[in-house]
Parts: sequence; C-alpha cells; structure tokens
Amino acid sequence: MEGTLSEDDGLIRDSSMDLNDSTSDPHMALALGALGIELNLDGPDIGEPCIGMEFDSDDAAKEYYISYANRVGFGVRMNKSRRSRKDETVIMRRFVCTREGFHSKRVIYDDGKKKRKRGTTREGCMAMIEVIRKDHGKWVVTKLITEHTHMVAFPGKVQPRVDNSIIQNSSGLLHATSSGGFGNLNNFNRGIRVNPFGEGGEAEGLLEYLKKMQAENPAFFYAIQVDNNNCMTNVFWADAKARMAYQYFGDAVTFDTTYKKTKYMMPFATFRGMNNHLQSVTFGCALLMDETKGSYVWLFETWLSAMGGRHPDTLVTDRDKAMEGAITRVFPNARHWFCNWHILSRCKQRLSDVYLKYATLKRGLKECINHSETVEEFDTRWELILDKYNLWDNPWLQSLYDVRQRWAPAYQKGAFFPELSASQRSESLNKFFKRNFNSKTSLLVFIARFDQEMASQYEKEAQADFAAAYTKPFLRTPSPIEKQAAEVYTKEIFDKFQEEFIESLGYYVDKIEDGPNNKYNVTKEEDNRRAYTVTFSEPDKKASCSCYKFESSGILCRHVLRVFFIVGIRVLPEYYILKRWTRDAASSVILDEQATEPGLNFQDCLVAWYNDLCLDAVKYGIEGAMSSEIYKVAKAALQKALAEVVAAKNTQRKGQQNMQRFLRLQKMQYKMPLPKLQTKKTPARSTQDEVDRSKRSVKDDSRDASVTGMNGEAH
Repeated sequence: MEGTLSEDDGLIRDSSMDLNDSTSDPHMALALGALGIELNLDGPDIGEPCIGMEFDSDDAAKEYYISYANRVGFGVRMNKSRRSRKDETVIMRRFVCTREGFHSKRVIYDDGKKKRKRGTTREGCMAMIEVIRKDHGKWVVTKLITEHTHMVAFPGKVQPRVDNSIIQNSSGLLHATSSGGFGNLNNFNRGIRVNPFGEGGEAEGLLEYLKKMQAENPAFFYAIQVDNNNCMTNVFWADAKARMAYQYFGDAVTFDTTYKKTKYMMPFATFRGMNNHLQSVTFGCALLMDETKGSYVWLFETWLSAMGGRHPDTLVTDRDKAMEGAITRVFPNARHWFCNWHILSRCKQRLSDVYLKYATLKRGLKECINHSETVEEFDTRWELILDKYNLWDNPWLQSLYDVRQRWAPAYQKGAFFPELSASQRSESLNKFFKRNFNSKTSLLVFIARFDQEMASQYEKEAQADFAAAYTKPFLRTPSPIEKQAAEVYTKEIFDKFQEEFIESLGYYVDKIEDGPNNKYNVTKEEDNRRAYTVTFSEPDKKASCSCYKFESSGILCRHVLRVFFIVGIRVLPEYYILKRWTRDAASSVILDEQATEPGLNFQDCLVAWYNDLCLDAVKYGIEGAMSSEIYKVAKAALQKALAEVVAAKNTQRKGQQNMQRFLRLQKMQYKMPLPKLQTKKTPARSTQDEVDRSKRSVKDDSRDASVTGMNGEAH
C-alpha cells in the first residue's frame, strides 16, 4: 500500500538541486549574455501548465517544467519528493522556482575581516508544480502555482552582444548602453537596473525626464530608490494635477498592477481613483523592479509623502502576500480589499480545466460575486456552485472563501467605495498596454505615450467640467428633489440619481414599526418577494436602508427616496448630498492638515507648507487661464499677492536681524569685564591708628595705677 500524501510524510528535501541547464540565477544569465555567450533558450512551443496534465515519467514532467521555466524566465529546482511505503519507489515530486522559501539565518562571527554583503536569491516565491504517480502509471499534475513574487523577464533567446558592459561583483547588475524594448532582455534588465547618475542605459533618460518635469512644474514629485550598488530599483512620480486630485477624491484608491496580467511583464503600477464625473483619475505612477514587501513599503511610504501624508479610507489591490504585509505596515487603519475583477480573472486561470469542462461555471461565479445583495444570498449561491460542479475539495476556491470579507461585495456593504462601471473597467491599463506596448517599445517611448494618455484624461475632465457648468440636464418629473439634484450634481452623478428616483415610483411602502425611528418595508409592486427595510428618524430627517447603497456609493437608493416621498420630504437634506459628487467638488480650498498638525518639526512643516501652496498654485493657474481677460486679472492679483508676500518676508527678515543684533549686543555685554573697585586705604590707616592709640592709652593707665600703688605703700 502506498504512502499517504501528507505534507510531512516521507519527504526528501533536495532544495540545493538546481535543475536548469544554463543557470538558476537570472543575474548570471544576464552576465553570460553581456559577455557575448549565447543562451539557447529556444525550445519546442510548449503550452501553459495546468492541473490534470499527464506525463509518462517524472523525468518527462521535469523536462517539461524546465522548458516552460526557460521560456518564461525563472530557475527551477526540486523541492520535495515522496516515496511509497510499500516498495520505496518515488511517487511524488515537486519542482519549484529557485527563489522559493527563505534562507535560514546563520550566526555571523566578527573576526575582524571585511566581508562583502551577498544578496539573497530566496524571497518566498510560491511558483511550483507537483506531480503524483497514479495507479495507471502516469504522472499527473495535482498542484500548480504559476504566479511569481518577483520579476521574470527572459526572452526566448538572448542574442550575443559586444559592448562595454560591466559585471558588478558577479551580481549581474550591469551598467550598459541599451537599446530596444522591454521584451529585449538586454534592455529590460540592463537598461533599468543601472546607476541612475551614471552614463548609459534608459535609467539616465528616465532621470532626465523626471528632472525636466520637475523643472517645468515645481509641484511635480518623483523619488528613486537605489540598492547598495547605487543601481535603480524602484521609481515613483506624480504630477501636480494628480496630487491635487487626491486632495478631493483620495478617499477610495485602487493600486492597479495590471501589468502582471500582460505577457510583456511591464513593471508598471498606478494609484487610481474616481472623480466627480465618474472618470478614472491617476494619483501617481511607479516602476517596480521587484515585488517584495520591502519594495512595496518604500513605494507606499513615498506615495503617502507625495500626497501630503493623507491616508486613504479604502485601498483596493490585487491579492498578494507581500503587498498585503506592506499595506498592514504603512496603512494600518485603511480598509484593504482585494479587487474582485482580479479574483475572477484568476479563477479563469486556476480553474482552467473546470472552465473547459463546464461552460456555465464562469457566468455562475460572476453572478454569485457581483449580484448577491446579502451575505446569505452569496453563501447560498457559492454552495450551489460547489455542489453543481463538485468543487468542495478545490483548494483555490476554499482559500478564496476564507477571505471572502476582503473581496465579495456582499460583505463590504456599508463602506464607501465607488466602483468603476463596465465601460470604464474596459479602459483599464490592460487595454492601454495592448494598444501602446510591444516587445520593441522603449521605456521613454512608453512613458511619453502614457503622458499622452494622462493629457487625454485631463482634457476629458475639463470637458466634463465645462458641460456641467453650462448645460442643464433633462428633468423627467416636476419634483423639487429632482430639480435640486440637477443643480448640485454633475451630469454623470445626476443620471444615476435620476435613475434611482424614477425607479422609486414603482415601489410601495408599508410601515412595520412606529416610534422615534419608524421602520418601513419597501417592495416593488410586481415583485414583493424581495423587501428592503428603511429606518427613518423624524427628528433628524435621516434614513438608512438595508441595501446600504448610500453608504457604499454616496447616492441615495430608490427605497429611501420612496420613503421620503411618503413622509413628506420634498428637498434633499444636506447630509445626503456628498461633496465629492457635486459640481463644486474641487472648488473648495483644502487646508493641508499636516501643515497645521502640532508636534511637527520645522523641516516637516516646510515640506507641508510647500506642498499645500503648490496645490493652490496649480488650481489658481487652471482658473486663471480661461480667457485673456481672466488671465490679466489673475496675473495682476498674483503679482500683488507676491509683492505682499515678499514684503512680509522682508519685514520678518528685518525683525529677525534686529533680534539677532539685540542678542549679539546682550552677549557682548555679558562678556565685557566689570571695572575693578579701588580700595580706600586712608580710612583703614586711620582706624589702625585709633586702635594703636587706644592700646597705648590702656598701657599708660596701667602704668599710672602701678605708680600710685607703689607711692601709697611707700607712705
């Protein structure tokens, strides 16, 4: 009888066994390529691995996975194997990425010798494939993880190249002049990971671009992280408009790493949100050379500094352990959710064999995730899917269900996060990558195209602002509430509000509880099976609904609007008009909280004041550049304000100079020696004379007494 398949039963660890034909270290592969050695990574056109694949032997499985790794760009080693308890033959083998696990900590003894720090090649990568020998003799893939926690960037073949590349301490970090695009290994690894302050490589061009942008606009922010070899590892930048937009719409942020889903593996990421026109806005961009916790911590802290220290209320990301650890450290109070769009896309990958077998599974999962209004409804639909497709033992779905509170909308009701519509989701970075990026696109060309995309977004936003200011939406009823909403909301938000308002007319209301807080059942006339409970407070004129639409999106639901009509509320209370959805969402002056926060040191205050004034200056420029007349007024006012600031600065400087002069005079006064007092010797001598005279007089009196006595005796 063969051994059980437990994780710790009869395991043979061969963690040191490297299975790659050329090298397990990507950096060494870079070094070989730089020296003109051709790495023959071309092989047969093999497909993607999937659960259920069969091989004639474990060696065949190993050769397949090595070929796949060479094509994708990572090293392979054998991690575990298991033998049968019956005949001691191998029945399981697991092959992993060379960056799997972590090196054990060793005690380092200081013997006085200078030691070179060696970088670790282990960073907890989970990519692996496990094959098990079945009764019919075939080896079947039973476990598979294809995602890596690090960058993989091998092309199909590294062409020999003769240049002035320098290998730094055998680490494979090269300083070189590069050409070509990110699909070219020479460009991708050598063009970015170079000394940003040296010569050659696209890193130098990137640095010049960032310097140029900041010279043109002082509010432009950028930061570069370098490693111990002074090689660029991560880059972040945000223009003035992005930083200003975050002040108004930074309550809900998506950290988009869509590049991970593209076959080109562009190390690009963005912080994004939604403005008052339901348009996607960008709060900053980044180039990440790796996806470790340390890199994410640096990026999040840098982004937070660029945004004035304001934390987002909700942050949505892909599901990633390294990212999750960094967010817990940098944003401990933010709600961290996983993007359900990414969850669905990963389901397609993890359940590829089931998807092929059952064409309706994809639609069933999508409806369960996006159309379940309550927790109970979600759980019921989920269990039905597991029953229908016999997926109760699927580890991927089980792991998703364990963290369902982090990604299922039914579990997130009551927390504000405006979700992108289907049309806007199609305009994500995935579409941008496919349209603007290929293996021959260089870094600077890509950034130039991305700048054009941002300029297009800004233009669309300006057009939407203009339309909101000079056009009036069509009213479908004479209701004062609809008229009020049309006056305050942007067109896009009013369209959604109007839809809720019109739909509310098709519901009827039953009061189920009387008192200070009245409760109502709100149901649709043709479908009374689904009822919503609305609680209304008469003194406060506030209502809450069991659908939590207002709490989630900031727009009143049809159920509350229907109750308002029943109780006689004809004008929306101010509480239900969210500022971020109005036409004037970006018109109010926002004082940087960090600039007035007590306890900051002077240097931090300077940074906060500068950021706050730069944001105001950008807004001033936007408002003042509408026409030649407005420009003249804005220019004159700005010159007058600048003169007042300079005058105040000079006054303060003179006051400081006077104070410094006064302090110097005081110090000089304290340092001057005091005049010595002359002692009066004459009175001292006269006193001594009196003492001497008194002594002499006493002696004379004694002498006289003696003489008298002697004379008396004589008589």
